[in-house]
Amino acid sequence: MDTKCVKTRLINGCKRASILHIELNSNSLNKTLFNELNDVLSFVEQFQATGDEESIDGVVFSSKKDKIFLAGADLFEMKDLLDLDDRFLGEVINMGQSTFNRIEDLKIPTVACINGICLGGGYELALACDYRIACDDAKIGLPEVNLGILPAWGGSTRLPKLTGLPTALQVILGGSPQAAKPALKKGMIDKLQHREYMVDTAVELIRSGKVKQRDPKVWTNQLTGLVAFRKAKSTVLQKTKGNYPAPLKIIEVLSECQALSRRDSLLKEKEAFLSLVKTDAMRNCLRIFFLQEKYKKYSPYNIETKPIDTTAVIGAGTMGAGIAQWFASRGKKVYLKEVNNEAAAKGMKTIGDLFVQGVRKHKFDRPTARDGIANVIPVTTNNVSLRDTDLVVEAIVEKLDVKQKVLLDLEKKVSDDTIIATNTSALSIDDMASVLVKPQRLVGIHFFNPVHKMQLVEIVKGTQTSDETVERAVKFIQSIGKLPVVVKDRPGFVVNRILVPYLIDACNMLDDGFEMSEIDNAMVKWGMPMGPFRLMDEIGLDICQHVAVDLYARLPHLGGEVPSTLNELIADGFLGKKSGEGFYKYKKGKAVRKSVDNIVDLKTIQNKLVQSMVDESRRILTEQVVESKDDIDFAMIMGTGFAPFRGGPLTCFSSDVNV
Repeated sequence: MDTKCVKTRLINGCKRASILHIELNSNSLNKTLFNELNDVLSFVEQFQATGDEESIDGVVFSSKKDKIFLAGADLFEMKDLLDLDDRFLGEVINMGQSTFNRIEDLKIPTVACINGICLGGGYELALACDYRIACDDAKIGLPEVNLGILPAWGGSTRLPKLTGLPTALQVILGGSPQAAKPALKKGMIDKLQHREYMVDTAVELIRSGKVKQRDPKVWTNQLTGLVAFRKAKSTVLQKTKGNYPAPLKIIEVLSECQALSRRDSLLKEKEAFLSLVKTDAMRNCLRIFFLQEKYKKYSPYNIETKPIDTTAVIGAGTMGAGIAQWFASRGKKVYLKEVNNEAAAKGMKTIGDLFVQGVRKHKFDRPTARDGIANVIPVTTNNVSLRDTDLVVEAIVEKLDVKQKVLLDLEKKVSDDTIIATNTSALSIDDMASVLVKPQRLVGIHFFNPVHKMQLVEIVKGTQTSDETVERAVKFIQSIGKLPVVVKDRPGFVVNRILVPYLIDACNMLDDGFEMSEIDNAMVKWGMPMGPFRLMDEIGLDICQHVAVDLYARLPHLGGEVPSTLNELIADGFLGKKSGEGFYKYKKGKAVRKSVDNIVDLKTIQNKLVQSMVDESRRILTEQVVESKDDIDFAMIMGTGFAPFRGGPLTCFSSDVNV
């Protein structure tokens, strides 16, 4: 029974009975896959183990895709469904629930062979099976909370019975994919196996009788459950300030479903999904997902370009080392150039620490980390030629004259095809290009700190930057797993242009008598990941001052001066977290600050500071620094953590959210 999305074959044994191998040939769960899967299940139900020669003794699910089992529901189908009424949305939920119920209800053993990405609906299918085998590099989880919804194809019902309630709460509320080994420890899967042996192992397990029919764990006892729910709710409220309805709804559903039958529990899932799917938070989160997909494939000029393989990074400080480590982790050869051995060694240590951290957090395995470190070649002299590089990125001090000198020197040492890039956060690309013989190959490639965590990269096109250079830079950034937004060479580009006036306005409010803790807490309550003063401490007060001075000089409409409070702290040597004190004092890297529950001027603070970002965003759009409002909203969410559930500065005050 071979169809578009499902391939089947019978694996015959020494006995007359066979095991049915179902191969999924789709990246996601869509209507076609569900229909074909149900046809196959009808066939299986007809020939379940009966003892005769046409009997089927077990079912093995796997994927024909190389590194994807199933990446979840087809969200592009869901996009179309959002405008439908609850009846049609309910039918979509019914389709998934009934299909997975049929898998669970089979009277023969079922095994899911998870060969890679297994998320959302894909993992809900695996949960419906009796047994789950995964390869070492599998990524498993239920990320629905990140889209403002909950697992509603049985994940919220089945996972607690498989892992126990505390683990299920952690997995569903966290929304992050689990690496295979942690997933095994948590009970989310049953066995690890090499990719090429998983199906054979599944067949052997079924024939040996070691795959038992489903015997769900008893729900957590009442007292333990009560503690788990209270802890989960407290953590959620502390993290989200109640701005995201999905986590609280998830806690509610899992709490109510403890004592319910499967039928009633699935009904609760469905009701909760339908209540969440129409919220602005869900629509905005889904919009961000589609924007991520857009920037993964975005091509500004649709022209063929030469790929970039060999790179060089000039400067091994925090940003330079972070950029080099990311390049190397993606298989790129990297020359890391510094002025002396001591500086180069410090950069290599930073890179090594980042790889160690990645291994610890299951981002890499040890061989991948070793290969990544080996990709970085420290350079302290001119004995190593840079002529074979495809891309050179300077990441040195933010001083125009110093950068010009370095870029001019680089131009003489690289080939004619080499892209020369600057990681500047605010300086003019045109000013830097003015000293070059071939300014058309200079482009801004602005990474955000920390590089290994921030997906956004601003690709800055100077007046003389060629279309080919921009296209090449965009494709390279996409190839290393980052998301590019193309911007024109204007003061502050996008993120810093919007962010710095917001930070300076916060300082002005402080000078006007507002309490620092109230300002920070007000913006956290609004949905920002941290308040403006904590953010300035993270960035470095001296860097904020430097960018602000540059913006004030180049953007007359800002019409102000750096606030006295900021200048005084810098003069006293208080530069933020890196110096141990800025607006806050730091102990063991953590800010010593107080939480404020009752903020008298809550709305005044929020409206003032959010309006600052909105106003500057509108100016950027009017000046055509970017192509669309999407570029601005996306850049601010991905580059600053601007509250995703609000949709971005050009969406948050609009009632018309375009998904």
